[in-house]
Amino acid sequence: MPVRTPPRIAAAVLLLLAAGCGPGGEDTGATTTAASAAVPPAASVDASGSPSALLSATNYFLASLDAAQKQTVLAERTPANLAQWSNLPDQLFPRAGLRMDALSEDQKGGVRKILRSGLSTEGFNQVAGITTADGVLAASAQMNLDFGADHYWVRILGTPAATGIWTVQYGGHHLAVNMTVRGDRMTIAPTFWGAQPASYTAGGSTSEPLGGETRKAFALIGGLDAPQQRAAVLDTAVSEIVLGAGQDGKRIANEGVRAATFTDAQRTLLTDLLTEWIGAVNPVAARAKLATAARELDQTYFAWYGDTTIGHPVYYRITSPSYVIEFAHQQGQGANAGGVTHIHGIYRELGNDYGASL
Repeated sequence: MPVRTPPRIAAAVLLLLAAGCGPGGEDTGATTTAASAAVPPAASVDASGSPSALLSATNYFLASLDAAQKQTVLAERTPANLAQWSNLPDQLFPRAGLRMDALSEDQKGGVRKILRSGLSTEGFNQVAGITTADGVLAASAQMNLDFGADHYWVRILGTPAATGIWTVQYGGHHLAVNMTVRGDRMTIAPTFWGAQPASYTAGGSTSEPLGGETRKAFALIGGLDAPQQRAAVLDTAVSEIVLGAGQDGKRIANEGVRAATFTDAQRTLLTDLLTEWIGAVNPVAARAKLATAARELDQTYFAWYGDTTIGHPVYYRITSPSYVIEFAHQQGQGANAGGVTHIHGIYRELGNDYGASL
């Protein structure tokens, strides 16, 4: 049954949470520093941006492992294994696979090669920013929890091959990327992005995690006329995302303003926002997914909870026949307060999470 209103997570649980930060697609200089800090470079990175490149990168990584490491990182591609991800820190959610601090520098470079191949430049920078920011959080968090780039995990479900279906999972605190491939098609749904702090400096460069996803959403809500805003804004209260970890197979109701009522300028604003989320996958896959989003634009809904002025905490949601996107500021929650400095986000593909319809 569709879920209508985003529920609030219990305050006691949210006090245990804090997020890593990922720079949005518009960040440039800061992301290079973040990337090199998060995962050491790999030799011969294949940047062709295709599912075949991800297969090559995954086999490159597997070839660098010893027998015990391979046994640990490889697992059957079952529903239970696919669903074993979370935005919680290590101590609060048990993960499987290989943790980054168990890898050599060359093996970490192999992980970087996987991420470079499966994601766009913007998607890779998002991952790098999240893991780097988790180290920033580690230095400031007043909690007995492990944060930082070493506390992220890689796991491979199924057999990487040119035929059949297989998945690479990479994630940890406030990050979960599920890269699934079948032949020449792939998806990264579901993917969880988190951000805290929302702006930070590392290596002399300043990053703004999820900045594009924030600014472009406010541009869209601000670009609607009064009747459209009344249709879009459903509540002044801000809530947590609905379809996060543990919510596989569920759907959410279409609510808010329908894009069929949009002017050309408003449709451009919506498309720009959709591109921030959908464009995290490698460019070959992204082109097809963005084309689907364009075809479905008239059937797309945009819903908003909270103030419409940038700088205030908000929740927003985009739903279409193929996609669900949610964004939520965490108000006063996490390791060191929250509000606009702490963000949760989820990207899902209806009927195609974990490549169900590839």
